[in-house]
Amino acid sequence: MGFPTIGILAHGLEHLYPAAHKAIANRMIEEGGLLTEYPFSTLPEKEHFPLRNRIVAALCDALVVVETGVEGGSMITVQFANDYNKDVFAVPGRPRDPHAAGCNLLIKTNRAGLLENAQDLIDALNWEQQHQKKSIQQQLFVELSAEEKKLVDLLRQTEEASMDLLSAQSAMAPSQLAAILLDLEFKGVVKSLPGKRFALISA
Repeated sequence: MGFPTIGILAHGLEHLYPAAHKAIANRMIEEGGLLTEYPFSTLPEKEHFPLRNRIVAALCDALVVVETGVEGGSMITVQFANDYNKDVFAVPGRPRDPHAAGCNLLIKTNRAGLLENAQDLIDALNWEQQHQKKSIQQQLFVELSAEEKKLVDLLRQTEEASMDLLSAQSAMAPSQLAAILLDLEFKGVVKSLPGKRFALISA
């Protein structure tokens, strides 16, 4: 993967469905995380899967549908995303391919924008401009708590740092540290890197 990836589960963390994806899930834990609303031992019931799609739609900046049938699970996620006024994009496929029928229908009915490459997504969401503005705001407008300032000062001393190093240098418990780092990410001050490492977003 090479970048932070979060998986939304339709069951508790005690289980992994399908089990064949265990290696991918372990990599996601290292580079992002697994998220569920269900208690630890909850089994993967059929009705849980469409329900969890609302969380996928709520968390994303934009929903990208790569391949789906007309009645695929991704179509449920699209409906949630449209209801949340999220940007939705679809990759077109061959007209007679049933696995592309859902994507083509979304584009045809104006429920999704046409997406041909990654640059299309960057341009549509103005991510490059937003990154530049966010970096400036980090220096001028963001108010930080004492704990947040402490972590920012530590990160200024190095290009990037691991959770373990930050915990040791800040004398913060891992749970407290993780919560503060997440708040800093939301504020556009810190970015997460693969391997549970963090760095400041430079101006």
